[in-house]
Formats: sequence, structure tokens, C-alpha cells
Amino acid sequence: MNLTPVNNKVNSAVGQPRETVDGVTRRALLAMGIVGFGFSGLIDVLVLHHVLQWHHLLSGIYPMNTLDGLRTNIRADGLFSIAMLTIMCIGGGLLWQSERRTDVPLAVRPLIGAAVIGLGVFDLYDAIVDHAILGLHQPLSQGGYYNPHWIVVSLLIIVAGVYIYRTGTRTAVEKMGEGG
Repeated sequence: MNLTPVNNKVNSAVGQPRETVDGVTRRALLAMGIVGFGFSGLIDVLVLHHVLQWHHLLSGIYPMNTLDGLRTNIRADGLFSIAMLTIMCIGGGLLWQSERRTDVPLAVRPLIGAAVIGLGVFDLYDAIVDHAILGLHQPLSQGGYYNPHWIVVSLLIIVAGVYIYRTGTRTAVEKMGEGG
């Protein structure tokens, strides 16, 4: 990964250099990683918790087969959804700030790569921390072979994000070399 600054114009409002990494600011990459992390959490809770009902956020602690346990789990899922939406909004705000602070148009493909990396990071965190370490919940009837496979899938998602990022940065650098 080439982290050589491509553009070192000075941001007069802040007095900071407007560094870009292969056509994308570091802040924009972080922002899209945060958006991807939040998006993955939101998809997890909506699809796996509510639509498929494989588990709920706290189903490893509160049983899903009692009314009180189900209420507690659904409430926790709702709060988790709000937290993931908040994380996505923070990432969106950082992306907006990043775009406004540079004269260089942001390259889209590296940003998509950063978002995909964020997706994989959430899934990896969920499998290792929430499932294995804290035991908050286990998909598919509280256990089984899901977690090792999901860790591998999460790592593959991260690798795919890195690939998208790297191919996008090469394209951005080539376009800058052509003058457009």
C-alpha cells in the first residue's frame, strides 16, 4: 500500500496540509471504514436478528423462548440498531468534512474498499468478541460450527476490501499521471 502523499496543498482554514493517499484523504478512508462497520452491524441486526431470527443481541444471556427474555433481546436489538445508525452518521459526517477539505476529487473505488474493510472488521469483531469472548449470543441455535467459518468469511471480506482499495488507488494514481 503506497501511503505517499499525492497532494500537499495547505488548507488555509486549518493550516494543515491537505494530504491525499493515492487520490483519497486518510480521513475519507477512515470515514468509509466507519460507515462500513456500522452498515454491517445494521444488516446483522436486521437480517439475522429480526428477519431470520437466528439469535438476538443478548440471547446468550436472556433466553429467546420466554416473553421477558424476548422483550429484553428485542429492546437490546433496537438500541444496537440505533448505535449502528449513529456510527454510520459519524462516518458520513467525517466523509463530508473530508470531501470539503480538499480540492482533489475523492477516488470512489478506494472508498468502497475502505467500506468493505469496515464490513469485514465488524463481522470479525462480532464473531470473536460478541460470540466467543463475551458469549452474548451464538447464531443458529446457540452454537455449532458457525463461528470458525464466519471468522474465515470475515477475513475474506477484509481481503476483498484491501483488493478493491489497492486496485482503486492504482487507477487514481494513473488518472493523476494523465492529468485528469
